[in-house]
Amino acid sequence: MLTTMETDVTRYPHVTVFHDRCAGCEDCVVRCPPVALSMDVGRWIAKADDSLCVGCRQCVRTCPFSAIVVDGPLIVPDRAPVDLHLRPNPLGDRHELRDRLTWDTALAEAERCITCPDPTCIRGCPAHNDIPMFIAAIRDRDLTEAHRVLRQTSVLPDVCSRVCDWDAQCEGACTWTLAGGTAVAIGPLERFITDNQPIPDCVPGGGDADGLRVAIVGSGPAGLAAAWELIEQGAHVTMFERDDVPGGLPRWGIPEFSLPNEIVDRPWPMITRAGLDLHTGSEIGSDDLRRLQDDHDVVILAVGAPISIETPIPGADLPGVESATDFLQRTHAALQEGHTGELTDQSVVIVGGGNTALDVARMALRVGAASAIAVEWLDERYGHARRDQLEEALAEGVEVRFSTEFVTIEGDGRVERVVTATTTQPKAGDTPKTVKGSSRTIPADVVVFAVGYGLDPTWNSVATRSPFRPKAPELFDRRWMASGIFEAESSVGQHSYERHMALLEVSREPAERVWVIGDSLTGAATGTVVAAMAQGIWTARAIIHARSLATADQ
Repeated sequence: MLTTMETDVTRYPHVTVFHDRCAGCEDCVVRCPPVALSMDVGRWIAKADDSLCVGCRQCVRTCPFSAIVVDGPLIVPDRAPVDLHLRPNPLGDRHELRDRLTWDTALAEAERCITCPDPTCIRGCPAHNDIPMFIAAIRDRDLTEAHRVLRQTSVLPDVCSRVCDWDAQCEGACTWTLAGGTAVAIGPLERFITDNQPIPDCVPGGGDADGLRVAIVGSGPAGLAAAWELIEQGAHVTMFERDDVPGGLPRWGIPEFSLPNEIVDRPWPMITRAGLDLHTGSEIGSDDLRRLQDDHDVVILAVGAPISIETPIPGADLPGVESATDFLQRTHAALQEGHTGELTDQSVVIVGGGNTALDVARMALRVGAASAIAVEWLDERYGHARRDQLEEALAEGVEVRFSTEFVTIEGDGRVERVVTATTTQPKAGDTPKTVKGSSRTIPADVVVFAVGYGLDPTWNSVATRSPFRPKAPELFDRRWMASGIFEAESSVGQHSYERHMALLEVSREPAERVWVIGDSLTGAATGTVVAAMAQGIWTARAIIHARSLATADQ
C-alpha cells in the first residue's frame, strides 16, 4: 500500500492509493483538477500529494479499479447566497423574486469552480454549455468572452439561467455536489452575465445555409433556437405561431415572478431585425404540411406538447375544473391587467405536485385565492418539483400534501370538495399504493389539473417517433463512465445521458424534409426549456450539415 504524508484528516484531505489495485491507467491523473495526482514512473502507479488535494474525490469516482480512497473535508468556500423576496401573502406580486448577483459575490462564487479537466457539469447541462470557460471569463471580468462561450451552445442564456432545474442538471453534476458538498452557483452565474451585459444580436450572414428556405411551426424555445442558428448561417426562415404573440410555453406557462415578460420578449426584436418572417395568429395543422413542403426546402415542427393531461377522476367534468394551461393563461392575463381579485376567498386544489402545479398554486395566491393546496401522490422524497421552487411555494403559503391522491371531485352542479386518500411509496421507482380507510375531504371552489402536458394527436401521422423516450443502457460509453457523473446519489447521470441521446435523435431526419424537435419529439414529461433550445440548435446544424453534404455530392 502506498500512502502520502501523514495528514490531519479533520482539517485536510488525505489520499490513499492501493498498489495492488492500481493498474496505471492514469484516469485519475488526467482528471484531477488541482493536479494532486501524478505517476510513479518507476512502478507506474498513481501517487498523491496531499498538500495539493482539495478533497473533490474526482479520482475516487473515476478509478475503474477502486484503487483510491480520499478522507477528510472538501476544501472549498461556502456558496454565495442569493437573496429572495418572498412574502407570506404575495397578492398581486409580479416582481422577479431572486436577486441578481453583485460583482463581488459573482467573483467569489466563480473562485469556487476548480475547472475540472473532464467537467461533469457540462454533461449535466442539456445544452452542454462550456461552464468552466464562461466562469473563467467572469473571473477575468470579461463578459464579452463569457457571451461568446455561451453562444456556442445557447441562444437563451437569460431564460435558461432563470428556469433551469439546476439541481437535476448542471449543479447536480458539479464535482462538489458529487463529492457530497454544495455546487458552484452555475445558474446564478449564467444569469449574472446576461444581467450585466446585453446578449449579442442575431447577426445574419452567408454560410452553408445561404439560400435555404425553412418553415418552422411553433415559436417556443426549440423553434426560436433553430431559427436563430439558421438565420445566422444565411437561411431564410418563416415561422408560424398560433398565438397572437410569440414565445410558447415560457410566455404563458411560466409566471413572471420566475421569468419576467421582458426576458421572454428580449430575443424577438433581435431575430426579426435579422430577417425572421414571423406570422403570429397563424394556426398550422397537419393538413398544411404538404403546402409548407411545396413552399420551403425544409419544415421544422416545434409545436410543443400543448395538451393538458387529465386523469380519469370522477367529477372531472364539473364546472370549476380546468387545465393548468387555461388557468395559467387566465391568471397571467389577470395579473398583468392588475386584476388581483380573480379568485378572492376561493379555495384552489391542484392535481399534481410538480413545477407546473406549484406555479398554479403560487399564481392562485397572487390573484386572491384564500388557499392553494397541491395534492401529490408521490412521496416527498421522490417528488418532481424543483427544490428551490418547493421551498419558495411553501414560504408563500402554498400547502403541498405529498403521499396523497385524488379519489373523486364532488359538488352539486359545481365543484365543492375533493375526496383524497393517503398513499405509500417505499422506493423511488415504486408506484404509490392507496392506504385503505384513509379518505379525507378538502373543500374546493376550483380544481386544476397540473399533471403534465401531452402531444397534439393531430400531428401523430407526421411525428411518428413521438414521443421519443431515450433509455440509458446498462453499460455506458466509457467517456461518460469515466467522468464520474453516475456516482451521484440522484439520477442526474442517467438523465444527462438520456438528454444527450435526444440530441443525437434530433440530428436525424425523421421524414423527407421534415424535422421534429423539442417537446414535439420528447413530450413534456422529459422536456425542459434548455433541452428544447439545445435540440433546436442541434437540428439546425444537422440540417445545414446535410445540405453541405448534398451540395458536395452534386
